[in-house]
Formats: sequence, C-alpha cells, structure tokens
Amino acid sequence: MTGVKENIDWFKGLEILTENYSIAIDMCRSMAQKPSGWLVLQGPVGTGKTTLARAILSHWRGKLTEPTTSSELLMEWRSNIKVPDFEEKYLAQCDASAMVLDDLGVERVTDWVAERLSSYLNWRYARRLPTVITTNCDENTLAAHVDERLADRVFDRRSGLVRIVTLDVPSFRRG
Repeated sequence: MTGVKENIDWFKGLEILTENYSIAIDMCRSMAQKPSGWLVLQGPVGTGKTTLARAILSHWRGKLTEPTTSSELLMEWRSNIKVPDFEEKYLAQCDASAMVLDDLGVERVTDWVAERLSSYLNWRYARRLPTVITTNCDENTLAAHVDERLADRVFDRRSGLVRIVTLDVPSFRRG
C-alpha cells in the first residue's frame, strides 16, 4: 500500500443514481482510505463489483491496477507448486497487508482448489487481515460450489469483521 496518490479519485465517475450503489461506493472509499476487516461485494454479473474493487486496489497501489481473480490466483499457485520456495511465497500472499480477490465462485473446483482457497481465506480471516472479495454467489451457492466453511467466513454476519454489500442494480453492460 505504498505510493498512494492522494490527488487521484479512483472512484470518480462511478456514482450511479441508486441508494444501494451510493452506499457501496462509500464503503469502498472507506476501505480504500483505511483498510480494515473484510468487504464483500456480492451481486449479479455486470453490477460493478470488479470496478469498485479496481478503485480500491488502485488507491492502495497509487496506480491503475486490475484485481486478481480467484481463477488467476489458483493458476499462479498451480504453475509454481513445484518451485522450491512455493510454500514460503504462498504464505507471504496469505499474509499480505491487504488484498483483493475478484470473482470468487467462478473457479473450477477440485479438492485441491477447495483446500487452497479455504486455507488462504481462513488464514486471512483468523488474522483479521484487510480483504476485499467480489462474488456473484450468495452464501448457499458458494457453500455448494466451494466449501461450507469458506462460505461461512465470507458471509460472516456476526463477528463484525465482514461487511457485505449486495449490489442489486441491473447489469451496466445491458444499459
């Protein structure tokens, strides 16, 4: 989270005339300015989840930065699993000061995928590390797709760690 350029408003132009989206932008701005807890952006395809996640990540990095999808992260892990220091690098990613994971729930799930995603997110959850997740899934869909324990953490409504924003606006791509 170095190199933040205070003079760039990464959220400029994202204002949409719905109360729900204004709340989402306010929560995302807050996460960008003071990373804490988890922020889950949930909703149908095309509702701006990735755009909001990109604005948060770009604010943190001080330059336009695309969030990594869960599929891309898993592909990276798979391609490096035989590298001698893989576990060290994996744990460094788990322990990152803040992270954005885009499109959780679209990956093709194998036992290894479920185990790695659960381990990764459980590490961050247990340590209360700032995390932004976007997903098209609701809690039941994510539990059926990946793992019930993972879904329980992502959609935690009791601990005070996770804030969930459900974007119920029509797809921006469809006009």
